[in-house]
Amino acid sequence: MFGNKQIKDMIENDREDVAEEFARQLRDEVQAADARLDFYMNASAEQLLTLTENGDDAACAHYINKRLNDNVLDANDIKYLERAVYNHCYEAAIVGAFLFGYKKSIYKDEEKEYFSYAVMEQKNSKSAHNSLNKAYKRNSELIDDIDRKVLSDLLDLAVAPVKERLFSFTAELKPAGKGFCDYKSAYEVLLHFTELNGRETDPESVYIAYLRGKNAAAALKAVENNVAELMTEIAQKQGIQNGEVISNGSRVYRYGNAQNKPVASKDDSVKIISDVSLDIDVDESGRLKGNVCDLCGGALNADGICPSCGNAQTHESNGKIIIRRGRDTEALICTQCGSPVKLDADGKTAYCTACGTTFAVKGNALSDGVYGLNYESIRADMPEDETLPDVKFVRASIADGAITAVMPKNFIVMSDEVRRIKYPTNAPKFIYTTPDSKVNLTLNIIGRLEEKDVFAFGQQMLGILKNSFVGARFDEAIKITDPQNIFFINFITAAIDQGIYNAMFFFSHNGQQGIGSWNCLSKDRWFWAPVFEHAVRTMQFN
Repeated sequence: MFGNKQIKDMIENDREDVAEEFARQLRDEVQAADARLDFYMNASAEQLLTLTENGDDAACAHYINKRLNDNVLDANDIKYLERAVYNHCYEAAIVGAFLFGYKKSIYKDEEKEYFSYAVMEQKNSKSAHNSLNKAYKRNSELIDDIDRKVLSDLLDLAVAPVKERLFSFTAELKPAGKGFCDYKSAYEVLLHFTELNGRETDPESVYIAYLRGKNAAAALKAVENNVAELMTEIAQKQGIQNGEVISNGSRVYRYGNAQNKPVASKDDSVKIISDVSLDIDVDESGRLKGNVCDLCGGALNADGICPSCGNAQTHESNGKIIIRRGRDTEALICTQCGSPVKLDADGKTAYCTACGTTFAVKGNALSDGVYGLNYESIRADMPEDETLPDVKFVRASIADGAITAVMPKNFIVMSDEVRRIKYPTNAPKFIYTTPDSKVNLTLNIIGRLEEKDVFAFGQQMLGILKNSFVGARFDEAIKITDPQNIFFINFITAAIDQGIYNAMFFFSHNGQQGIGSWNCLSKDRWFWAPVFEHAVRTMQFN
């Protein structure tokens, strides 16, 4: 889940905390891969067939191996293998290279054999590369066609996950490094895009082109032409307006008018300015309902003001963040008899010890609570048995230097891979996240908005959000006037298995429209909600 940009940030800025999380995720991926391999090796043919029929190409390779050993291959097995090879599965390509290349095999097929080698070659297999070069002397036309097909497939695969509307593409060919087999004849094809909001995606290595034959210049020209033709087809399908192909640092092809692409963000990195120690206090006096004054106990009006004593309910006072600890017996009440409700250990179901009623706990729980938190308001109480998490905070410059804000010290730019999963459409230009992607900050600064119009714009956006998220629960909006006008709203939306807490804010920056959003898991908002509001209130605009 870490891209080149995140790895570069770790190295150049000595981000030890981020590096530790990266190492942990890498270990987890290796362990998961080892576990999958162990399962495949010990699974029965029937289990592997079920996985194969469900599209698991790696399982298909092990299934075909078992069938080969038992000498019981049939036509359906070959179809499964062909599908896996043409899906660019490396394990299946190894089996395919043997099965389609063995001279005495009844499945001998040069085209499928060479395609298998081409798939293996992209994974840096020296033996596959040598086999293709040897065959090229007598069958160059077929191998050229296969090279183009593999290039086409990999370009399509690189574009497919990108759900954003894209403005332009850049495909760059440059000599591959020494880590590749036969690197002197190898060219790396890198692809990146510019989105409509001006953000550039990270360059992604999608293909390694090997210049076959004796005329290297002609072979490179052929690769350049293939990339230009294939990217033009992709651009026309995707509605991409502009593009260019660059080879050895020089533009060799232009699609549309590449000069008119929007100005890309110069710097979306997190530049840490100083450490910050947040003043967080835990109030042990017990849960209070969100609509009750914490001074006199009177009922608050819709603006959070107590008509009895005039106290304005706030979540933060003089820079101090107050978190109230809740109690399970106070927070969860049976809707049938009014007795306290107990939660099961996993927090997914609850039951009443008095009348025996059982409740399903979903996101906002009974009707609105999980883990004994106060969910009568959007702000949650601290669970009775919880402690404050050990989070280190910093003040950092973000969004190309437009804003400095308080944020977790281990915040990084979200990788393109994770962006595609969490924000498949209309992704903000700037997205920052913790290494586990559970706490996020997004920012867009685009369009025109004067500071005097911020509150009207925020009220308009609140109406749009309420219409868009019909099942969401919204808190009262907050109008912040110092250091400048900010319209702040927070709400909970449903996700696949649990709720998401969102804190959105709207502002003006140098006459431009600013939209930001903090978010975390709903169950964690007892800590993050007041931190998010503090971060918004203390933002500095440059």
